[in-house]
Amino acid sequence: MAPIPRGSPAGIVFRRLDAAPERCEAEGLLSACALADHDATCEWYGLCDLTATASGLAGVAVVRSVDPTTARLCGLALSAAYRDPSLGRRLVCEVVDRLRASGVEELTAAPPADRRVAALLTGAGFSPREPVQGCGSGWSRLPL
Repeated sequence: MAPIPRGSPAGIVFRRLDAAPERCEAEGLLSACALADHDATCEWYGLCDLTATASGLAGVAVVRSVDPTTARLCGLALSAAYRDPSLGRRLVCEVVDRLRASGVEELTAAPPADRRVAALLTGAGFSPREPVQGCGSGWSRLPL
């Protein structure tokens, strides 16, 4: 049997990151993230490669509850070691599914400085939002 190339979706699972070592690794990915405004109230999620021998964190997303029906995407990053372009969209979709199941109706995001993150959010269905209290110009939203 031929080995599965790194970055292949086989063996990559979505799960919540609760352990301190996982969050430490996730923070390393988020260091270059243009959406990094996470804090202690946020929930951390990751795409984890179960086939990896070393670091198996393929991507991380961090969300914060704004109110019972709205959440904010506070961080989003993918590991450079994983080249599969579908992983970013999968990560966003998995987070959206988890939020939708918990009653969230809208996910917002600040305008990202990184073009790749902006393209990913647009591709996932985020659209511009009118400036309202708590959200400035350029924010985007994804109705769930």
